[in-house]
Amino acid sequence: MATKNPSAPLPFTTLIHMIIVKLSSANYLIWHSQILPLIEIQDLVGHVDGSIVPPPKFDSPNSQTPNDKYLAWKAIDQRLLCLLRSSLTEEALAEIVGFSTAHGVWLALETTFNHKYKTREIHLKDELQSMKRATRSVTDIARVFKGFCDQLHTIGRLVDNPDKVHWFLCGFGAKFSSFSSAQMALAPLPSFVDLVSRAKSFELFQKSFEPVASPTVVAAFTITGRNWQQRNQPHWRTNPGRQPRTSG
Repeated sequence: MATKNPSAPLPFTTLIHMIIVKLSSANYLIWHSQILPLIEIQDLVGHVDGSIVPPPKFDSPNSQTPNDKYLAWKAIDQRLLCLLRSSLTEEALAEIVGFSTAHGVWLALETTFNHKYKTREIHLKDELQSMKRATRSVTDIARVFKGFCDQLHTIGRLVDNPDKVHWFLCGFGAKFSSFSSAQMALAPLPSFVDLVSRAKSFELFQKSFEPVASPTVVAAFTITGRNWQQRNQPHWRTNPGRQPRTSG
């Protein structure tokens, strides 16, 4: 009984449906890690990395008879080219106009989006390391900080916990110096989630030392102010039955 070859190429329609993420300037590494295994399954890596050189178009230099090997190569290459195109956003498609081979398209995408990805990675890391708390609450700065970390994760650059803890604490400044030093001295370092929770508690602890007028003082001030106002009002205002005298 015949058995199926496990390494047989997958149908083209199956490959199309296996593409979930389409390439844009923000997800090159994720797209690359998705599309490359599909190309490897089809044993077509040589078409994108240039190791498979296209055969001559004709049987001989002076012949106009098409070379069967070239026709076979072109059929496979165009099939792969269609697969690559189907994995691109409109933004990415604009970068491959004029390229007619899978190898040419692959190089164009790598040159364009790998550079953009690297630039974006540097920008996001700069944002993380330069964040300052200023007058923002711990909750607000933690939300913004986590947003930058999530964007780095989206482009395939996960920020490890030590860097995350260090950069987050650096943004608090001198007011949190004792707290930051205590956290960095811990072994192992706390997770980012635990660190945010501790920073919120420390923030509340600091607020407890801020001078706040007690209710008794506020009430006394209010009563004193009212008495002073009454003493300084004209006598006829405090005694409605008496009218102010007018000159004859």
